[in-house]
Amino acid sequence: MRIILLKFCLISAISIVGQGKIELVEINSDWWAITNLRVAQFRNGDPIRNAKTQNEWVECLQNGIPAYCAYRNDTSYARKYGYMYNWFAIADPRGLAPEKTRVAHNGDFSRLHQTVNAGVVNGPNVDMVGIRLRDSLGWEIGAPGENRYDFGILPGGYRNENGDFVGLGKETALWVRDTLFDGKLTLGNAYSSSYALIHGQKPNVIYQSDGKRSGCYVRVVLGEAVIFTPKPTINENESPENEANSKKKSKKKN
Repeated sequence: MRIILLKFCLISAISIVGQGKIELVEINSDWWAITNLRVAQFRNGDPIRNAKTQNEWVECLQNGIPAYCAYRNDTSYARKYGYMYNWFAIADPRGLAPEKTRVAHNGDFSRLHQTVNAGVVNGPNVDMVGIRLRDSLGWEIGAPGENRYDFGILPGGYRNENGDFVGLGKETALWVRDTLFDGKLTLGNAYSSSYALIHGQKPNVIYQSDGKRSGCYVRVVLGEAVIFTPKPTINENESPENEANSKKKSKKKN
């Protein structure tokens, strides 16, 4: 316990603009935030667009514009649940997660799932992760959560691709960052990116990538993300400049 307290003191010294200090809990060597992210700017200080209306939300999605919002644009909900972000916000190279943290990715969620579900023997496809991580208060339907590790998932709902706010009190969705992201900020990727769905009437966490929730909450993990971005293939005997000149010459010949 003393070691954990010392780590908490060290981490709590990280000040997050717009959110104060992020508290974390250690789960199988990973340090997870115990609340959803609530920042309105990227790591470099650039502001993120606050898409309040349905038209603004749809516009941002269709044009690849990073955006965030509070549920029903209510600041009291934001203080309780955090902000929801579209996929372009979590994938932006400027970095949504504050310094020294990352948006939780598929590897983080996989380790979390295995740790929290330890001891469940009802079958290979049965788990209790949802009920074990849900907060014990705030859920209008289903069984109360056990709130293990003080993870405290709350039913903050989500925002769908049409800009509607849905699910408050019943369910919520968290973005799952893809570590194999190919570096292309496309609408197709925005509609197929993964998220974790937690519902009050289900004991498990459902991982989906069907694009139905374009506004999800974010949990950060201590540590920088390692994202694979493939580089263009260049002939070993040519510099990028020479390769570009060669392409220009070939076009002229044709």
